[in-house]
Amino acid sequence: MKLTILGDSSCIPDAGHEAACFVINGKHLVDTGWCAALKMRQYGFDPLNLESIILTHFHQDHYVGLPQLLFYIGLKKRQGPPLLIIGPNQHLERVVRAAVDFLQIDRFPELAVNYRLVPLAAGDRFELPGLRCETFAARHVSGKNQLEQALVYKMTDEASGARLAFTGDTHHHPPIADFVQGVPLLIHDGGHTQPKEAADIAKRAGVGRLVLIHYQQKRGSAILAKARAVFPSTELAQEGVCLEVPPAR
Repeated sequence: MKLTILGDSSCIPDAGHEAACFVINGKHLVDTGWCAALKMRQYGFDPLNLESIILTHFHQDHYVGLPQLLFYIGLKKRQGPPLLIIGPNQHLERVVRAAVDFLQIDRFPELAVNYRLVPLAAGDRFELPGLRCETFAARHVSGKNQLEQALVYKMTDEASGARLAFTGDTHHHPPIADFVQGVPLLIHDGGHTQPKEAADIAKRAGVGRLVLIHYQQKRGSAILAKARAVFPSTELAQEGVCLEVPPAR
């Protein structure tokens, strides 16, 4: 499996950066950032090749780029099976409907995208072409101490056995370690979870590599130093970088 970082920054991205999002095998977009369609094209990916959009939760910086992405896909007349839009079940339909309404599809039906919603609750499993996917509850608190429905995802390539996992936004949640046990690559929130706590989860899980995402670039060096003191195989997500996950032995 190959995972390419499209955005590494926090909810209001630093200048020249994009909010946290990435693409798996060029076909599965995880969160949309502010402008993932443009970032995909910048790094050589065609949004028309997307088979799924996977949303970790529904805070705005993780879906605000959805209308732009649907506009591009609709305008370019994507062909093939329905685009899967996957995410936590509590707000998935509402957010996608709002994006469609924003594009005024009733006035411009030629922009309509053939999509299918895949609403999920923690613990649900689903399949994408060639990938087995599992979910687990993150622990993300925001606003007036509201607990947000947010998911951790784990994916296994059916052909090679390669595995990776990613959290989206989460505060420190030790049970994640059991869910991601032994994965070669873990993408973990580096903004809401303290770096030493994210590193401790990676250490207890015995992962191969920990990549911290969704961080402020000015704090990057300090975040990395604190995490590496606990788990040396830590790195920071960097836009445009491709992370390869080796086949299972």
